Amino acid sequence: MKRLKYITCSGANESTNIRDLTSLSYQYSKIACGIQQIEWGIQVSGKKCSFASYRYAWINTLWKWLAEEQKVMNLALHVNEDWVEDFTSGEIPKELDILLKMKNFINEPFFGRIQLNFKIGRDKTPDFDLLKLRMKTYGADHRIILSYNPENKEFIHKLYNEGCRFDLLYDSSHGEGILAQQWEAPVFDDENILQGYAGGISPENVEDVLSQIATVVPKDQAFCIDAEGNLKGEDKRLSLKRCALYVKNALAWEEKNEAQE
Repeated sequence: MKRLKYITCSGANESTNIRDLTSLSYQYSKIACGIQQIEWGIQVSGKKCSFASYRYAWINTLWKWLAEEQKVMNLALHVNEDWVEDFTSGEIPKELDILLKMKNFINEPFFGRIQLNFKIGRDKTPDFDLLKLRMKTYGADHRIILSYNPENKEFIHKLYNEGCRFDLLYDSSHGEGILAQQWEAPVFDDENILQGYAGGISPENVEDVLSQIATVVPKDQAFCIDAEGNLKGEDKRLSLKRCALYVKNALAWEEKNEAQE
């Protein structure tokens, strides 16, 4: 069983070259069996992705480019700030609704996963019944990712007990890019929940981090990793060169791990 499901590179945006982004995805994909482990996380909010924004235009250009080239990439929509509050407790903005309904050229969701970056106490507390309904509605076609932390855990357990299914992201630094002193073991004994880990992961430390995570995740379960801050270049933008090194080193760890099993 392949343990490393996704190697997520977060932060792709209007400063990222679409041709190079696509090329990198296919460089590390296993074409024969259609497996791509690279996932690109795209951050959106009302401030960053309104109809008039460069981000919204860039996403549409990416969508058209991939359709014309008949290519598919693993994409995750990371929903933040006002938009995550709207999704979890209000009316979904038109821009976000359009993004969620996008399809790729094989008529599958353009964004395969939706990450809801709310933190209770920092953001407006989600409306439980509304979020449960939306998770079941959108979860039919997408995988929903929730951030698991002390502030959210009671709410997440309640969702699980009500029949909602989702992926989890463990990041004790709450997006600040601080390396965890200890990685958290899966909180649900459920193979349908994909466990994700973030916080301080870099191209330089990813192999050590993966070895540490592998000790807390059961051998029969897949997991994923997510990096952003340490993938930026000196210009503070996503560096595809650093992404390539991050992915290359992660896959090298996986190859060694599979050889040992």
